[in-house]
Amino acid sequence: MGVVYVLESEAYLSKEGGTLKVTRRAGREVLLQKPLIAVEEIVILGNAVVTPALLKHCAQEGIGIHYLSLTGTYYAGLTRTPAKNAPARVAQFKAYLEPKRKLALARRFVLGKLRNGLVLLRRNGAPGWEALRGALAEAEGAQDEDALRGVEGLAADAYFLAFASLLPEGFQFTERSRRPPRDPANSLLSLAYTLLAKECEAALHIAGLDPYVGFLHEIRYGRASLALDLMEEFRSILADSVVLTLLNNRRLTLEDFDDTEGYPRLRKEAWPKFLRAWEERLAERVRHPLLGKSLSYRKILLAQSRILVKHLLGELPQYEPFTVR
Repeated sequence: MGVVYVLESEAYLSKEGGTLKVTRRAGREVLLQKPLIAVEEIVILGNAVVTPALLKHCAQEGIGIHYLSLTGTYYAGLTRTPAKNAPARVAQFKAYLEPKRKLALARRFVLGKLRNGLVLLRRNGAPGWEALRGALAEAEGAQDEDALRGVEGLAADAYFLAFASLLPEGFQFTERSRRPPRDPANSLLSLAYTLLAKECEAALHIAGLDPYVGFLHEIRYGRASLALDLMEEFRSILADSVVLTLLNNRRLTLEDFDDTEGYPRLRKEAWPKFLRAWEERLAERVRHPLLGKSLSYRKILLAQSRILVKHLLGELPQYEPFTVR
């Protein structure tokens, strides 16, 4: 199974028999042919056209189609219909409506984020990583959601200050910025977070949960709050790690960005380098501490969604975030 990224803005995606065919609309030059049985998701960056036959097949077979801008903004997606696990969603909604359970779950997502962020900073020798150790204790003791989010926000500021010190000259920044990002490194982080949120949303759908009802991130129309919750424990070890590797290994340089729109964004020609690194990271296998077996990071996202289901249904006493050492 695999993810097909379509970067060609004038592409035409169709189904021919059991094959996905991607051509240029002008001239019908064939860009890609791939058996549909080997396609798990299609991510479109630009204005590609998808035929009704392909849309129908993807809907029937649960192949997600996602539309992103070239700056990483998630527009829309055709995702799997709600899974059959209705009891999981009922349990999710009950937990959301119980303040103590909601706070307990929000705390678990924050602790997962802080632990993995601390590991990334410490492994790379970033100055100031100790600040996250203090934040861990504060998050454990937060009495309500506002206090917890306050701890999480201050810890994020300290984290990004330390993270920026690990970046090569020309890419360091003073604070996390977005919408729009004010520098190339923040632009890359935003792209990686968009892709990570998409992965988390898909995993939650498969597990039978509603990605739009979260515990740490409040409900807002159109916001996949639970996907944002789940991605917290993976931000540093997936998204930030990919950005750090790409920039420090000079696989991406300042010449790979342009600012003709008034803010830096990755040039179209550089997208394949970014996506290749992203897919390589998701395919990397690590041992899952709770399950005791080796899984790819993409599979771990689904495993964590199912662990959350087990907790919500009362089969596990608490949600265990995925953490690394």
